[in-house]
Amino acid sequence: MCQLLLRRRRGGFTLVELLVVIGIIAVLISLLLPSLNKAREAAKRTACLSNLHQIHLMLVMYANANREQVPLGYSGSGVASKALAEGNNYFISRKASGGAANADQDPPRRVRYVGLGLLLKAGLVREGHDGGGGRVFYCPSFDGDRYHGFNSADNDWPPSRETTRCTYSCRPSTNNVNPQAGTWATDAVSWGTSGPFYPIQVVNGFTSPTLAKGNMFRLSKLKNRAIVADVVSSITRIQPAHQKGINVLYANGSGSWTHYDTFRKQMEYGLDMFQPQQDWLHDQIWNNLDAGGQRY
Repeated sequence: MCQLLLRRRRGGFTLVELLVVIGIIAVLISLLLPSLNKAREAAKRTACLSNLHQIHLMLVMYANANREQVPLGYSGSGVASKALAEGNNYFISRKASGGAANADQDPPRRVRYVGLGLLLKAGLVREGHDGGGGRVFYCPSFDGDRYHGFNSADNDWPPSRETTRCTYSCRPSTNNVNPQAGTWATDAVSWGTSGPFYPIQVVNGFTSPTLAKGNMFRLSKLKNRAIVADVVSSITRIQPAHQKGINVLYANGSGSWTHYDTFRKQMEYGLDMFQPQQDWLHDQIWNNLDAGGQRY
């Protein structure tokens, strides 16, 4: 009987042995987690880049139907002589100021489609209450983000119902070749939430007194320039996503990963990048993305 009890005791774990095993498992998990997180982020980057390539295909189709013009730019008020900021370059739709009379879809006549949202208006991607093809506008690294995640707390879907942001920034302008404080591009493209439905001409960060019509960019003339990227409007918008960098789409259809150092100086300048006085910082960022490195 004593020998039988002794055999049974030897066949089990002591508390110390159990704690050692748990400790070993914990160490193994801590070693594996970084690798798993890296693999997960790599998969999200790949999915994000796929989104950008699909967006390029839609831009090509839109350009073919609209004399080479593409819906890249930013948005703000449509009131004459009103300040606009290039940082607002990630909207799909914005609630129309003044209600139905200033909305451009029916039903329910609430919003205006702006920027990449014009691809929805043109029927190149299906809206759908479940997202449909609209998920192409959302990088998976932003899942659950309050302001840029798909159908999140402060970012309703579908965009025909309420103001909706995507996770990608559109290029707002191209010809500020030496951006610095007090300078502006002269070819900025902006849509208003009221007034004319066409892109409004912007002069030194303000809509023109006559709400003159601006010109949309022509895809063929953009050539190798950066046109769409993971949201790059401010440091607070980058941190929830890839963190170490962004995916960038170029007008020629190519896409690539760009390290944060490419625009770190502009992001950490310490200014409110949603004011027109800081448009020059956005111009620097897009020029950096063109060059694939920090130019300033």
